[in-house]
Amino acid sequence: MVTKQDVTKAARELSIIPGDVVLIHSSFKSLGEVENGADTVVSGFMDAIGSEGTLVFPTLCQEDWKHVYENWHMDAKSDVGYLTNYFRKLPGAKRSNQATHSVAAMGKDAEYITQTHGQSGLRYGIFGDTPFAADSPWEKMYEKNAKIVFLGVNMYKCTFRHYTEYVYMDKCLKRIEGMSEYEALKKDVWCYERWDERGQWPNIDSEYVRSVLDKENKVFYARCGNADITCFSSVDFVDTATRLIEERDWNVMFMGNEMEDWLDEVERVAKSKA
Repeated sequence: MVTKQDVTKAARELSIIPGDVVLIHSSFKSLGEVENGADTVVSGFMDAIGSEGTLVFPTLCQEDWKHVYENWHMDAKSDVGYLTNYFRKLPGAKRSNQATHSVAAMGKDAEYITQTHGQSGLRYGIFGDTPFAADSPWEKMYEKNAKIVFLGVNMYKCTFRHYTEYVYMDKCLKRIEGMSEYEALKKDVWCYERWDERGQWPNIDSEYVRSVLDKENKVFYARCGNADITCFSSVDFVDTATRLIEERDWNVMFMGNEMEDWLDEVERVAKSKA
């Protein structure tokens, strides 16, 4: 039987301390039997981060992919697990207003993290321009070096990989903005509006990034009930993944070498611009 104290103890083993911003990807059933249900998980982590901390859950909506932007509303069901739907409905929880990659947050910085999402600093990419914009919760969590927790789920659930992909591709496109080749290279990028026309996209392998972080002793592990839990820093993840792409370590991307010609062309155009 998992208790609140068990959850808090596991959080401590993950290096989570009072004042942290913590993002949790989760499988509630992975824990096994939990005393008082979902509240035990939430309150256990809230005890670990204290009154100065902020707890965040992804509340993604992607099952009705083709119509998600048309049908989005603030009470739309999250597609990423029981805990995410429990959490977003709690008194005091705030949710960001974005159709595909919203989050819900509670705690000191909940209002700041969720109050804007895709209103400014748009970034071009596979899920639309707004999910990982410069004013998004994902950018704000990166700025605050949020700790990313994987409770009973694998690294594929790491939504920060998409944030990293967006920031990197935005950086590439900005390097060649104003050049005659810009529109053609931008059109080659995989985007939501042309989803069926599979284009260029980094597709970061989060498990490979974790393995690199592990060698640098930047990953923390715990066990709670029947669940294995992993935790690392969002800054460590994003910065390491970006470095590996820039070093052309193709292991960091699923089918990464498909990006090679596109990246070479961006580099050539950028150098001619300089």
